[in-house]
Amino acid sequence: MTNARIIECTDPIELYRQYDGQFEAQPAYIELDLREGTLLADYNGEIGNAVPFSVYYGFERRYGIPVLTADAANRVMREIAPMAARILADWEEVWDGQNMVARLGKDAIAAEDDIETLLGTGSPEDQRFSDEDKVSQWDIGGATNGCEVAEYGITADTSDERLDAIEREILADLASCDDSQVAVCHGLEDYLRGLRDGLCQDADDS
Repeated sequence: MTNARIIECTDPIELYRQYDGQFEAQPAYIELDLREGTLLADYNGEIGNAVPFSVYYGFERRYGIPVLTADAANRVMREIAPMAARILADWEEVWDGQNMVARLGKDAIAAEDDIETLLGTGSPEDQRFSDEDKVSQWDIGGATNGCEVAEYGITADTSDERLDAIEREILADLASCDDSQVAVCHGLEDYLRGLRDGLCQDADDS
């Protein structure tokens, strides 16, 4: 039986991506590449959730997950690796009359069902992931209070490095609110720089 080679996540928020103009993060997934024999976790890079032909024709099998931390995603990939090995051992590439597609055997189909059960993809109440496993996602309205200038001593001369440190401090506090290991807030960096730049403009106008 061919064991799947796990490509581990290395960045704690590797599975998080929210594009400007979008109201939520891109969906995340674990992918088993039948041809390469690899397991990886990633987010869908396409707005609207379009998929490449390799996914459409079944050669790359995707299983939806929440936006997990790197540690959680790596743990889950190790858990499903035995099932992935069963799938790799029981599939073939066939002509369906129009295209070459991947066809799973009986045990591979059963293994794929086991993966989806383990991941709890059937319904929201089936989800098996804790808050600690997930990246805590905040919007600007929930993450800020409008008092950051006074609270963190932001001035017109505050450096980018100091603003980065303030951002990390805010995110750490937000993570603790949700019992998560890591939090993200789309637009927080721009918000803090906007406060600093506004003070610069006020100083220039005075």
